[in-house]
Amino acid sequence: MPTTCNDKQDITLIEKINNFKKFLKVQSFILLARPKHIVYESDLAKKKFFQDLNLIVDKGLLILEIPWVDNINWLDLMSDLKSKFPQLQIGSASLINKKSIDDSLKLDLNFSMMRFWDKDLYIYSKKNNYLLIPGMTSIKDFKEAISYNCCIIKIFPVAKKDILIDINKFNQISFVGAGDIALNDINKFKSLGFRGVVVGSKGYDGDKFDPEIFKILSSKIKNQ
Repeated sequence: MPTTCNDKQDITLIEKINNFKKFLKVQSFILLARPKHIVYESDLAKKKFFQDLNLIVDKGLLILEIPWVDNINWLDLMSDLKSKFPQLQIGSASLINKKSIDDSLKLDLNFSMMRFWDKDLYIYSKKNNYLLIPGMTSIKDFKEAISYNCCIIKIFPVAKKDILIDINKFNQISFVGAGDIALNDINKFKSLGFRGVVVGSKGYDGDKFDPEIFKILSSKIKNQ
């Protein structure tokens, strides 16, 4: 049963949804960068983390997400990221409760992602005009998500997607694949109907980048 996004949603939320889709159309991967624990404790480690990110932002990275951590140092890190890279779509990952949403709202992030479907958290974020992208694999969760006019859905872990979820029948929904995905997998997932993918440790392991990320970003610049 095809669905469309509810155009009665607050304009701020609609803008966030449209902006995210626009960025994803230009660059069909989201880099999920997981800072090592020391990044939150050492100024030197934090500086190195920013230097690493700056390498790929300079090459044209558009969408970045960092896992939510319940401490003040995470808030400081994300605030600094927003200040240093205002051109990026910056989001928080692995949201699990209202506090994680409140923290993301406080920072005015562009989006957030849940690992799994949580109806109450989704409703809470929507009431606050905030873009929260749920993760799911079951047809039960999928049907409930679209009943709430969910416009962007993460299939996670993508290897366990319910066969009954036929993403090509829902053109109004932007599907994002996630879970053990490498940069070389992007074209494969796009051919299956996904608008994009989340690339985590296979793109950046906390110390170095997959060289493929520089090839993809450089190629995108040449084609613009």
